[in-house]
Amino acid sequence: MTPSVRKFGRFLFLAINDEKEAMGFFFSNQNTIQEIKSISSYLKKLSGKYLLVIDADQKIIIDKMSLREFISAAEANQAGIIYSDFILRDGNKLVEHPVIDYQAGSIRDDFNFGHLFLFSCAAIKSSLQKYGSLPSEEDRALYDLRLKVSIDHKIIHVAEFLYIVSAENKQKIKKTGRKVEAHFDYVAKENFLRQKKLEKIATNHLKRIGAYLSPRTENTGKKRDNFQWKASIVVPVLNRKKTIADALTSALKQKTDFPFNIIVVDNHSTDGTTDILKSFTDKYSHVHHIIPVRSDLGIGGCWNEAIFSPFCGRYVVQLDSDDLYSSSKTLQKIIDFMRAGKYAMVVGSYTIVDENLKKIPPGLIDHREWTQQNGHNNLLRVNGMGAPRAFDLSVIRRIGFPNVSYGEDYAAALRITREYKVGRIYENLYWCRRWKGNTDAGLFIEKKNRNDFYKDKLRSLEIRERQNLNKKNKDLENKIFAEYPAGKQKSLTDLCLNLLKEQKKNWMRLANACRDLVSVRTRELSGGNYRVVLQYNPARAINSGAAVDAESIKARPCFLCQDNLPVEQRGVLYRNKYLILCNPVPIFKNHFTICTLKHEPQEIASSLLSFLQLAADFSSEYAVLYNGPACGASAPDHLHFQAVPKSNLPFFREFKKLSVVKGTSCVRHSLWESFDRCVILLEAKNAERLNKQVLNLLAVVQGILKINDEPMINIICNYSGDHWRLVVFLRQKHRPDSYFTKGKKRIFISPGAVDMAGVVITPLLDNYNCLDYNALRKIYREVSLSENMMNSIIKEIIKGI
Repeated sequence: MTPSVRKFGRFLFLAINDEKEAMGFFFSNQNTIQEIKSISSYLKKLSGKYLLVIDADQKIIIDKMSLREFISAAEANQAGIIYSDFILRDGNKLVEHPVIDYQAGSIRDDFNFGHLFLFSCAAIKSSLQKYGSLPSEEDRALYDLRLKVSIDHKIIHVAEFLYIVSAENKQKIKKTGRKVEAHFDYVAKENFLRQKKLEKIATNHLKRIGAYLSPRTENTGKKRDNFQWKASIVVPVLNRKKTIADALTSALKQKTDFPFNIIVVDNHSTDGTTDILKSFTDKYSHVHHIIPVRSDLGIGGCWNEAIFSPFCGRYVVQLDSDDLYSSSKTLQKIIDFMRAGKYAMVVGSYTIVDENLKKIPPGLIDHREWTQQNGHNNLLRVNGMGAPRAFDLSVIRRIGFPNVSYGEDYAAALRITREYKVGRIYENLYWCRRWKGNTDAGLFIEKKNRNDFYKDKLRSLEIRERQNLNKKNKDLENKIFAEYPAGKQKSLTDLCLNLLKEQKKNWMRLANACRDLVSVRTRELSGGNYRVVLQYNPARAINSGAAVDAESIKARPCFLCQDNLPVEQRGVLYRNKYLILCNPVPIFKNHFTICTLKHEPQEIASSLLSFLQLAADFSSEYAVLYNGPACGASAPDHLHFQAVPKSNLPFFREFKKLSVVKGTSCVRHSLWESFDRCVILLEAKNAERLNKQVLNLLAVVQGILKINDEPMINIICNYSGDHWRLVVFLRQKHRPDSYFTKGKKRIFISPGAVDMAGVVITPLLDNYNCLDYNALRKIYREVSLSENMMNSIIKEIIKGI
């Protein structure tokens, strides 16, 4: 029996039950073909087991055994779609044309299923019933159908050459043979409306599978800015003798109002490129030539060499070794745009030209399909993001590049857009040169398959990460006691006190800790210029003894990540970025921990404005604390602050004794003999101004200590009336030597912000009974920066006023 044949666009549809019915079509010249008017109606009424889809523009040659292979694969795997490799016949020449396996990340609309494939009719019907009807246009309908079927059914690739495609109709078949041209269909202006429709289909698919992300709003915040170079142009190169000099000349012509350098990573060139680079480094001191120790690096590995080198600047900007910047203003435009938007990544636009800089089709590639609302989702559908690309160094160092020579930039972009807002510049900034033999001129089909498979794998991994992120956000809802701000509501302090009340009722561990806190013993140590309270608190032994070395941190689960919080623990969602929790091992009656929702390292520079906002949102009766990752933070791998009643910290009654720095009324410092600690106090009515003051202070300390990492610091901050008062304790040690002493002479004190502010915690009764004022003075002096260092810092502060 010959099945009825229907036509939909360029495809023929055959509803069949077995291979015999399909063979009736291939061996009959009397097939009556009817057009499908409504694709959804047709599919819902299918009567056979399978739907064979055939490219009507091609002459397909297939035998009964191959058709049986399709059906057997569908039955064995309970698959929704089956497809196979094929052979292209061009005259007397037969060319194998393999295709690649389908993955969860194969959601691009140009995935190649070949010219003949098989659907399960049951899978089609269940998918339409569950996920809705299809659009009417051919390409959109099949794309939508494929995505809907893929959710609940397998898509199986039979890695055999099961049919032949005759190349008689050459104008309608893509050039396959052994080479495939690069395509820019998805960015061509004439395809814009079509692409937006396909984007909508892909976005709906991401929503159905739980991988859709709402618009990204995260920026990089304020970062330390004490880099020698504001920007670095990164040029990975391997055997580009013909073009490298032009690329570097293009970089050297950049005119900026900031210092920049050029980092060339020479991946062991053998064609004379290295000699050309030496001529540039001999002439220009800001051109740095790096030859990696490793000889197995791809382009991504070379990028890692650049971004982790000591020469790297605050921002890094791409320049391929065979391309050029379109003007001397390119770098300035990118960095201005990046700084203004505080973007983690900025991407410009480029024009495709030949080696003589003559524009060739499609010309300008500006990726106007990108939108801030949905670009980060649509990126999973398309194959690229554009050029030139620029990155915030702190972000790209955290993420890094995979050590490959294709898709390394796409991998970084996917990861960044999962979290951050990305900036786009739609004017031409870059000449992308095409010339015979360069990497983008043409690809063998096997290499193109490898590239496509790799990017699909990247998308698969990213989809899984986004699904996990959404699941985590959904789980977070169960952890939220209240949100701040949220319309007309109580103050943040009142919300936290209500949280504490609720948690003591429903979380036994906290209730017991608060009960035990009542019996905690304290005594005041006197004999000098300041007040110190010693607190005997055995429960804090875990915190005081926390192992904070890198190996220990890596080996244990992060106790501040929401997945690892106790089931009973809930918190106040603060400004959609932090979770305020009741500290389960409190030092004071009302003791809160404020941790970021995402797992990121303890670092104050990028979070200082949030820290100041937090101090302002709490009442004037509270102080907000920060412990640096190397001096008091028990979770240096997860950014967190603390909030405690200000009245419990003796230092807030001592600050008036600090000396005013000459030339300013808002900066004070400690005198060594009076305080035994290295202290800087800053006051301001404006958060941005105070933020700048603190960052400048940190930069001064880094310069004096000759370090790049965050100095060892503890910070306490209070907002009272109309201004902030922020105190920085500058440290040289985390713990005193006596902490590591064996036996009875051990002093089990691990100073953090609370200790430096005058409440010294000791979990050992012997220490509590025996320590005196002079012993505490010695500890303060040992862990604080020296008097000489303090004087050097004050001199630098005065210079900057």
